[in-house]
Amino acid sequence: MIVEAAIGDAYGAGFEFRDLDFISQNNHLTQYHKHGLYTEIYKRYTDDTQMAIAISELLLEEENWNEIKVADKFVEVFHRDKRRGYSDRVYNALDASKNGSDFIKIINNGSNGNGSAMRAYSIGYLKDIDQLMAFCEIQARTSHYTVEGISCAKRIALAVHYFKYNLGDGSSLVSFLNETLKENETYKITSPIDMHGYPTTQAVIKIVSEATSMKDCLKTSINYGGDTDTVAALCMAILSNKKDCDKVLPAFLYEGLENDTFGKDFLIKLDAALDNKFN
Repeated sequence: MIVEAAIGDAYGAGFEFRDLDFISQNNHLTQYHKHGLYTEIYKRYTDDTQMAIAISELLLEEENWNEIKVADKFVEVFHRDKRRGYSDRVYNALDASKNGSDFIKIINNGSNGNGSAMRAYSIGYLKDIDQLMAFCEIQARTSHYTVEGISCAKRIALAVHYFKYNLGDGSSLVSFLNETLKENETYKITSPIDMHGYPTTQAVIKIVSEATSMKDCLKTSINYGGDTDTVAALCMAILSNKKDCDKVLPAFLYEGLENDTFGKDFLIKLDAALDNKFN
């Protein structure tokens, strides 16, 4: 799951907030593209995957969560492997923090952005939905302590949970989310896809509920434009758990993905550890 999400993140980063003409001319699933702003982001995942790694490691290490433990892990993972892609708000807070307490003191946690959702997918592996919801809220509070931030994290984790544990097919995903979260959300795609929690999760859930191929979904999700790395990463993470979905991706995506200390092999081991714990 994390490997596929990292691929979506790294491939999608080349199209993040680019104009739709650039996307239509280059989104052919034949090669990675450099990020339009941070050219060092090339065949490399961004903050989306790095924060998901932190959440995944905490799931493996810790049964009892609180905001300090989550923030400690965010700071640890950031400082061992600094990389771009974060908003200035989060990057600067992480950079200035030695531990989670520092981060919580520094960060303005009133954001409605999609950051709390983009990192939440591995929480979906929890079998107990009450615990899943609690962990989503705890991690969201560290940086996105808003109704939107908390709800959208739960949407993503619940979508993973729904497919991993075979609770139904794509056609009933939306009703499952609305019933579980006591919401009445209309899941739709508004192009370009905005980086706030609601429009991001509305699009992602709509896309994955209908998708039958990870390859087709990767291309299609990026064609909508906007926050393409986050949308692609979340779609890949969720679809890696969907049974009635072709999971073949072009080989270059695996072959070209970064493979240094925290690259592809590290992600494969992390996926294996999660599978071992939650299967």
